[in-house]
Amino acid sequence: MPRLSVVLEDFFNIDSFRLAKVIQSIETPVYVYNAHAVINNLNFLTATLSSLIKQKLLIRYAVKANSNNSILKLVAQHGAGVEVVSGGELRRALRASIPTNRIVFSGVGKTREELEFATNEQIEQISVESIEELTLLASLSKKANLCLRLCPNITALTHDKITTGRSCDKFGIALDQLPDAYSVLKANPQLNFLGFSVHIGSQIQSTEPFRETFKILAKLLRDMPGGLEVKRLDLGGGFFVPYHDHEKPFDWKAYAEAILEELGDFQGELVIEPGRFLVANAGVLLTKILYIKKTSEKTFIIVDAGMNDMMRTALYGVQHAIVPVNPSQDSQTQRVDVVGPVCESSDYFAKDIDLPLDLKQGDYLAVTCTGAYGASLSSTYNSRPLIAEVLIDNKRPYLIREAISADYLSTFEPIRLCHET
Repeated sequence: MPRLSVVLEDFFNIDSFRLAKVIQSIETPVYVYNAHAVINNLNFLTATLSSLIKQKLLIRYAVKANSNNSILKLVAQHGAGVEVVSGGELRRALRASIPTNRIVFSGVGKTREELEFATNEQIEQISVESIEELTLLASLSKKANLCLRLCPNITALTHDKITTGRSCDKFGIALDQLPDAYSVLKANPQLNFLGFSVHIGSQIQSTEPFRETFKILAKLLRDMPGGLEVKRLDLGGGFFVPYHDHEKPFDWKAYAEAILEELGDFQGELVIEPGRFLVANAGVLLTKILYIKKTSEKTFIIVDAGMNDMMRTALYGVQHAIVPVNPSQDSQTQRVDVVGPVCESSDYFAKDIDLPLDLKQGDYLAVTCTGAYGASLSSTYNSRPLIAEVLIDNKRPYLIREAISADYLSTFEPIRLCHET
């Protein structure tokens, strides 16, 4: 049985024999997560910020990063709540026994049915993203705990597709619309106004966009109209996670200093919504080499994982570090592209990277740092299955999602009349 690379053995804190057994017993590709890493990330974040800021801190994990039921239970068991962005995520959180008083519901397109469900459950916070949504929520005539999500018109200095705080983005209420929002709140006493919510993007390296956002919040606090009290500020997430060794980690001290300097007088609760930060480096995608195809221009390592299994490279053009599962005895390397079997030229995981020369058909590779936006973004494109997920907890591997085959999915494609005419 192949020995595991030192990188993966250290990462999972599991002996090589046992993880090799996982690889052999569960067909690749497969996601494997490290529960210990998730818990460490959560504890680090809670301890670091709580020691640096004055206010009470609430952690609400962004479910969209990885919505597996076992991951949700894990973060909840260690003190966090969750932030959901759909009725489906809300129901998933409830099935994972997340208390309703630890659930934040965001999203620009909440349906009437979703808002009714959220208010019936009396969840902790609905982040209202438009005057139109606020009006609909008021029309339900039910008590609703809410924050107004703002559009601060801040450029987050990140990838265009994950920037969410500019006036040209679809998220949040424009600052010049706040008087209209205040009027709706005052006219509807069943709406329990908690405060403001912001989220300006993802993978934000500099703390300056956060600071500029906090300045806007501070001004709003000073200018609040009578009759409305801000008890909570939801500062969102978007904290940078390094995917490669040369990238610097997020500066939490500078982030805390920005809170202290701009919002130090605020005496209410602070909420943050980390997603990627808690789970990204806690997962790898294990995949098997199907072919090593050589041409006059390129060497392609064709693996059994595809862009449908891990969409980030195709969607954002980002590359994850890839390591061989079996330790190489050869110091020589070769320049390769690592590609999948899907019929798209965008189906690749890395281009022009160096991997050991002695790799061969049947060997395994690990696409690292795929605990976030891996499985949760996956699809069945090309009628490929949804792949399995495994959680390593206390050195023991647990299957936490079975692979879902194309044959099984086809059973949901009946031919029947939608209604009788």
